[in-house]
Amino acid sequence: MSILVLNGSPKADASNTMKLTNAFLEGLITGDVINNVSGKNVEIIDIAKMNIEACRGCFACWEKTPGKCCIADDMQNLFQKFLKAKLIIWSFPLYYYGAPSKIKAFMDRRLPANLPYITEGADGRPRHPLRFDLSAQRHILISTCGFFTVENNFEALVKQFDFMFEDRYVKIFCPQGELFRIPQLTERTNEYLSLVKQAGAEYASNGCFSAETEKQLAAPLFEKEAFMEMANSSWQITETDNAADKDTSHSNAGLSAKFLSEQQSISERLLRQMSAIYAPVDYAPKAKKTIEFFFTDTNETYQLKVKGDKSVFVKEASEFAPYSVRIETPFNVWQDISARKLDGKEALFQNKYRVLGDFSLMTSLMDGFSVRKTKAPQKKRSMIIFLLPFLAMWILIPIFYIYGAYAAILISACVPFFARVYRLSPYDTTGAFIASALSVALLAGVSSQIIVTLSYFIFGLLWLVSLFCRVPLCAWYSANGYGGDAAFDNPLFISTNRIVAAFWGIMYLGVGVFTWFLMQSIYASLAGLFNSIAPAIAGAFTTIFVKWYPAHYARK
Repeated sequence: MSILVLNGSPKADASNTMKLTNAFLEGLITGDVINNVSGKNVEIIDIAKMNIEACRGCFACWEKTPGKCCIADDMQNLFQKFLKAKLIIWSFPLYYYGAPSKIKAFMDRRLPANLPYITEGADGRPRHPLRFDLSAQRHILISTCGFFTVENNFEALVKQFDFMFEDRYVKIFCPQGELFRIPQLTERTNEYLSLVKQAGAEYASNGCFSAETEKQLAAPLFEKEAFMEMANSSWQITETDNAADKDTSHSNAGLSAKFLSEQQSISERLLRQMSAIYAPVDYAPKAKKTIEFFFTDTNETYQLKVKGDKSVFVKEASEFAPYSVRIETPFNVWQDISARKLDGKEALFQNKYRVLGDFSLMTSLMDGFSVRKTKAPQKKRSMIIFLLPFLAMWILIPIFYIYGAYAAILISACVPFFARVYRLSPYDTTGAFIASALSVALLAGVSSQIIVTLSYFIFGLLWLVSLFCRVPLCAWYSANGYGGDAAFDNPLFISTNRIVAAFWGIMYLGVGVFTWFLMQSIYASLAGLFNSIAPAIAGAFTTIFVKWYPAHYARK
């Protein structure tokens, strides 16, 4: 099947709309097996680069040279390509509620395809019948616009295509198309492009899109208010750019003056756009917090005041509040981080910027300013599942002996059932197996002193062995408060948890040694007390350390 793509954007290869069209073609080519569509069947024409004059309305193509235009330009060849193509993809942005001028000229110059006679269609509309049989030809209209919604924007274009191609075309309209040129929004726009690719595959199979896909394609990428803030912040204008519009008789004079008086630096625009897309993560604090940015190379300071699901950009120092967390960075570093050219967590680990104030807010707040893919909520992990089988051994076996072993085995057997509510880590099942094996050994006649002491040793070894794994033991559980599995890619988070895991591993090896000797002495009754105090001290250390160490590192 021959496919002709008419790229009607004046920006040619840099067109935002062509990003959608390329995604659609990718889905079409991979999804169309019957017609054997490949890249060789597709020809893309950049209409903006073509020499296409406006139609002169001379009607020579109807009278003097039927079916052929008298103008000797590129349209002569393009018209033949148009007639031969089985599928035409019209790709262009919306200009003044219609098509850009060059693609409109192409539309007008198709007049030779019609006969001069007037007929009446079944709907009562007068028309010029086609000179050539194009009944098998199909059309796809792909268009973007710079407004926040499809409604009240594309109606005129739709009506024109309805008249030209009736039921032989389908459409993809994408509002907020200008967002495809903003690197910081790539993750969200790529999500939309994946949907367009899916539409291409559906069209290849069915000759149309599903109702659900068509609905999702027309949905805005962001809420109206967020989009307007991002769009309005993206323009660089000065007082002299539009002096003629300062006529007070103009209905929008006041609005124009407002924007003209707010010339923005590139750093200010970036933070305004960040503020506009803020959507708090579920682990973000609910109370009002203030994030302060100090760009060390431009000497600019701004604040983002966050409360609930709202973020407010603050420019004037007189309106600043005491910061909750302050980020000091060269602007180019933060720009690269926001455009995902640089990993923010890795950059912090490499001391490319520093963080002051409450570092614990860094992840929970800043994750709200990143565009995240829509994902189904995931279950959290719970360390209590890992601890329960061991706690059963340490508490119940010294008191109830054999019945304590039975209880430890029963609790271990229940671990898989926790998966209905929680996500299990590798250590949950490993710990359950070890506790069961040790309890069986006790039932087989091994001394309870050996079993309990050995359980402390093995428990400590689990912590230490995890230091040689990508994710240390405690990180599996503490990640719940740092964005879930995404925290595993944070080198500072992993580094902190490695130190914690090493401390707990060494502590439990020491507890095992001390317990063995204590149980051989006259102070055996104090073993339980000691084995309760040691973890309590380690827990206090952990609480202090996980707050101090990352903050200390970030302040370097």
